[in-house]
Amino acid sequence: MTRIARPIMRRTPASPLSIVLLAPALALALAACEPQGGHQADAAPVIRPVRTITVEPVTFRMAASATGTIEARADADLGFRIAGKLIERKVDVSDQVKAGDVLARLDDQDQRNALRTAEANLASAQADQVQARNEEARKRELLANGNTPQAQYDAALLAMRTADAKVVATQAALQSARDRVGYTELTADRDGVVTTVGAEPGQVVEAGQMVVRVAQPEEREAVFNVPETGIRAAPKDPVIEVSLAGAPDITAVGRVREVSPQADPVTRTHTVRIALDNPPDALRLGATVVGRLKQPPAPVVELPGTALLEDAGRSFVWVVDPKAQTVRRQPVVIRPREGDGPIIVTEGLARGDVVVSAGVNSLSEGQRIRFNQKIETAAAP
Repeated sequence: MTRIARPIMRRTPASPLSIVLLAPALALALAACEPQGGHQADAAPVIRPVRTITVEPVTFRMAASATGTIEARADADLGFRIAGKLIERKVDVSDQVKAGDVLARLDDQDQRNALRTAEANLASAQADQVQARNEEARKRELLANGNTPQAQYDAALLAMRTADAKVVATQAALQSARDRVGYTELTADRDGVVTTVGAEPGQVVEAGQMVVRVAQPEEREAVFNVPETGIRAAPKDPVIEVSLAGAPDITAVGRVREVSPQADPVTRTHTVRIALDNPPDALRLGATVVGRLKQPPAPVVELPGTALLEDAGRSFVWVVDPKAQTVRRQPVVIRPREGDGPIIVTEGLARGDVVVSAGVNSLSEGQRIRFNQKIETAAAP
């Protein structure tokens, strides 16, 4: 049986030159296998979805009010300059007084005893002064005639000068004693009306303690206790309308004259004094009044609190460019608010502006956004 010989196939190893030639082709083939949009996806800008609101200014008038009282611009707490027992008070609340009128009296027995003592001391000092002067005159004549030594004359001169000084001191003490007797009567130093009494007959009062408060009713003011937010929210040089509580038709207009720089430690409110222009007679001292900020209506915008961005003590919002669908940071002026309520924008926005109402902390200047075609409208306050 005849066998047919088969050719033997052997693999020849690739040469180094062929590997070098095939490497570029292999790289191109691998690149063709990658997704075509890989690099473009990495370079594409981030588009963030946001909610927006369209600015529609509305007429806004501050409706906040405060309750206060009518007080005199100038008043004084009158009291005795010395301590003592009050034996008489001649006036009461609402009494009209004139300058020089006696308002109250103290028991003056001790002061009159001191006055008599001062008068006796002065008489004694004056007698010593006469004796010392006569002695000095005799010694001076004897010294001139050579009948007395210089030392005796010097002693007489010294005694005379001491007596003169003692008279001056006792005269001053006498005047002080007379003044203290006068201090037992409390007199009005101005025309006015009594608004408060601080002591009753029979009571022992201290020096300077308020016994009677006298006010000048010609210049009346409305006094209110206003919280810090109300102070900061008020415009510059505001006009205040004051009306009588229970009779709103009785009104007066005034301006802020004084704001206490320090808040009350208990109520944390500031005392605001309103100088009234020609107040009616019905606004008497002590009357309860209601004060409101009188100002022309101003166009403002109300936005949700989530639209506000604060940076370095300033307030901003993101305004949208609808055509380019990008955002820019816009500074705004807002009214002070309490809690997490809406914000009232008074400056910085115009009618038709589109403002981002949510997601403000994740945006950057010029960033592209995506928002719904249906845009909300700013609600009226």
